[in-house]
Amino acid sequence: MKLESYDPVEKKRRYKIVRTDFGGPNGGDVEGEIITADETSGECCLQVGGETKTLSFGPRGIRIVGRRR
Repeated sequence: MKLESYDPVEKKRRYKIVRTDFGGPNGGDVEGEIITADETSGECCLQVGGETKTLSFGPRGIRIVGRRR
């Protein structure tokens, strides 16, 4: 799955990013509001506390999953 910067904010808020290489107490959730994310490359761009961060977890290093309601 891939989320692009031009996708509606409402669509991106339905998802969260989870690291596939981390099984810690928070389940590997990556904090922040998604700007872009790509499961194939493992790269994502997030808005965290008013700051934009670009992160790379390597190929297949993240999953984009639906948030629980």
